[in-house]
Amino acid sequence: MNDLTTTATQSQSPSTQASPPQPQTSLNDWLDGKEATARQVDLSVVVPAYNEERRLPPTLIDMIDYFDKQSLSYEIIVVDDGSRDGTGEVVRKFERVRHQVKLIQLPKNQGKGHAVRLGVLNTHGKTILFADADGATPIEEFSRLYSVITSGGEIAIGSRALASSDTRVSTSVHRRLLGRIFNRWVNTVLLPDITDTQCGFKMFTREAARFVFKLQRSDRFSFDVELLYIARKAGIAVREVAINWTNIPGSKVNLVVDSLKMLRDVLRFRVLHRGVTPEQYSEFKSISREGKS
Repeated sequence: MNDLTTTATQSQSPSTQASPPQPQTSLNDWLDGKEATARQVDLSVVVPAYNEERRLPPTLIDMIDYFDKQSLSYEIIVVDDGSRDGTGEVVRKFERVRHQVKLIQLPKNQGKGHAVRLGVLNTHGKTILFADADGATPIEEFSRLYSVITSGGEIAIGSRALASSDTRVSTSVHRRLLGRIFNRWVNTVLLPDITDTQCGFKMFTREAARFVFKLQRSDRFSFDVELLYIARKAGIAVREVAINWTNIPGSKVNLVVDSLKMLRDVLRFRVLHRGVTPEQYSEFKSISREGKS
């Protein structure tokens, strides 16, 4: 999006000498320092959805039932990524009975990365979770990640690869094998210490989320890697947390085609975000906090 600018101008008579040009203020920079005026909530959950009229309802029911029992104010933002089925109408039914549920509907499919970014940048939560529509990660796993955030962490991500005696991962052999190959490539090129970049269950503080998602450029399935690489470059610690996870039939990922595209994207991210620094993140946080004062 082109950067919009505003220039302060003053009227003057023809006989007076023109004053020096006023400095231009970037509208985007000004907006970045402001918070939305809507009431802030404790937690925002972003759910990207593409043709999910069947898998989405149980996920939303589980989320609502779970968070109603927590001492947290919350919102659930479902981003319908140009679905051709009844996904949007399903969410509207939830909207009619639950004010916490909100629908953002795209006219055409833009990709999971685009949908998640759009949802996150329209949240009002102090903490932001994005979770897949299929419910592969039970919403009860929320507490594992949230404990990291409440203890001072900035990004906590669910991991299906960490060994743990109290979690169980159920998936197919070929999916597990391709996942390991991809993750080995990511470890070699970008993120040597992350065991699972692709689990669709990630939590951020508001500041960390807004920083990394504003820099994110990938619209497709590789966006997880991009976010984590931006965080690493910015000096934001990422904590992996072992979770329960079950493969749910109906995935939109083409394990061969999409995996090849993601391998290419990993190299692109290294070049695209080579200039990200911890100083940039520190400055971003300072501007954000000034905007709240």
